[in-house]
Amino acid sequence: MGFQLNKTYTRQQIQELVGGGSVHDYLPNKDGVVLCACLSQEYDPRGQQVILVGQGPLVQEEGELFCAQSTAVPVFFKKVANLWEYVGNFRASRWIEDPEGILRFEESSGRANLTKVIFLEEVK
Repeated sequence: MGFQLNKTYTRQQIQELVGGGSVHDYLPNKDGVVLCACLSQEYDPRGQQVILVGQGPLVQEEGELFCAQSTAVPVFFKKVANLWEYVGNFRASRWIEDPEGILRFEESSGRANLTKVIFLEEVK
């Protein structure tokens, strides 16, 4: 995958370069493997340190898939509508699911529907 650090891409370009997945998913995947992460900093003011997983079967399933794999994926942050900046390759280093641990992330993000917090580790 030939992504350039700090360069922006459309979701369609990302989908083509990673080999599939839905342009609507935050963790596009194919055959049970997460291909990349497309994240909004609006929901995660900590930037590329964590992924805040909300509610809903698909959202939670994608979070589970990402945690289950050891390989890093390209991570993109939304800049404006359909324009995503590549910030590097990351993998899940650990995660929390207990309500007490999640509470401080809900408070700092302003969200009240988190089911998991995934901590990211950059892979160069």
